[in-house]
Amino acid sequence: MRPIKELIWHCTATPEGREVSVVEIDAWHKARGWSRIGYHKVVHLDGTVSDGRPISKIGAHVRGKNTGTIGYVYVGGVEKDGRTPKDTRTAAQKRTMRRLTKQAIAEYGLTEVSGHRDYAAKACPCFDARAEYRGLVESVSGKVDFGARADDILERGDYGPAVAEWRRKLAEYGYDVPPGTVFDQLTEQCTRWFQRARGIVIDGQVGPQTIEAMDDALNDVEPRQSELAIVRTVQPPTTGGKVAAGILGAIAALIIAVAAEAGIAESAVVNMILDLVGGGQP
Repeated sequence: MRPIKELIWHCTATPEGREVSVVEIDAWHKARGWSRIGYHKVVHLDGTVSDGRPISKIGAHVRGKNTGTIGYVYVGGVEKDGRTPKDTRTAAQKRTMRRLTKQAIAEYGLTEVSGHRDYAAKACPCFDARAEYRGLVESVSGKVDFGARADDILERGDYGPAVAEWRRKLAEYGYDVPPGTVFDQLTEQCTRWFQRARGIVIDGQVGPQTIEAMDDALNDVEPRQSELAIVRTVQPPTTGGKVAAGILGAIAALIIAVAAEAGIAESAVVNMILDLVGGGQP
């Protein structure tokens, strides 16, 4: 495998909302006299990914910067007039691009993530890749301490030392999460359980708020809501019943909210639910 130290992002420079296939891009590049498509991956409007030139082969995407780099491209990059540069990335594309960036850093040991415009008098990729992905190299490679990871987000599909640390903390908290470096379905589900238990936003992602809540929990700081006992009561010890348990937790939260509107003490409602689901035994 050739050494790779940098990922360079591009756009196809096609109108906003217009899909482009790998076959089309391949034809464009062959018309320039290249052997095949110059990019290694293509991110489509719906966030799906197509492979281009094999990673093992030197790309053709930035003059003078192809050796030691890989080139990924997203579909879009100009307004519907076909001329004006614009960051047209859909939400799905942004999520996929972030995931691909993290994976590339972890897999190839990248030391830099940039955009075409950083090496040429072009607008491409029509956003500041260096600024957007700043900190990812350090966080994924483990060069930055997990607790100091600013506003970076861990989510399903990520992997690396930071994910391993989060899985360790989930296990320490009491969830049945084995050691590992992948943010998989189990990690996401347990993260949602934890977020529900601590009364914070439930999105299955690990950002500053969730990290702070975990640090509080491991230091015996009480959560802001008393759903903790309910969640741990209805949560199965294995992964098999976590979806059903999630529904029970949501119902419990709704009951507490309705009871509060009716002036019923939250502690009384919690005790009632605990009796219904098993006498409060975790």
